[in-house]
Amino acid sequence: MKKHILHILLFVFGVTYSQNDISFLQNDKSKIKVSYINNFESLEVKNTQTGQIQIINNIEVSITEKPSHLEINDYNFDGFTDFASFHTDDGMGVYTIYQIFIFNPKTKKFDSLKFPSNFSPKCDMFCDVKIDKTKKTLTSSCRGGARNHIDTWKYDKNKNLILSKTESY
Repeated sequence: MKKHILHILLFVFGVTYSQNDISFLQNDKSKIKVSYINNFESLEVKNTQTGQIQIINNIEVSITEKPSHLEINDYNFDGFTDFASFHTDDGMGVYTIYQIFIFNPKTKKFDSLKFPSNFSPKCDMFCDVKIDKTKKTLTSSCRGGARNHIDTWKYDKNKNLILSKTESY
């Protein structure tokens, strides 16, 4: 019986995890709908409160046609819902590559979260992203040769992304 419940839970988790379109309510009460367009190479973001449609181009896609998915979270810990587009890496598929988009409450649009140029993380992109809401950190982990790397990111008092620490093992 426990085995059947586990299989059902894994199936349900798999279905909810694989989203190609997402809708959510933002803190300002606007409904946001995000959809892949142009063969998954662009995103269309509709805001029902403002009527704006934002097109985000140059979405990272798998060259080996691994599916892309969408996920919502508060990636910068400001209370607004952000989202990410992600897919499994094109190698052996051991990690997931993320493009993160942060909601800007002033423009009511989403901006791409980029690595700051004054840091040297071990991972050259956001991979296997984990959020720690208590510590307000975002971690990215990747492999480089025979080593695993973890970059821990946080936001400074000016809401700028900074590399807090990096580990290799």
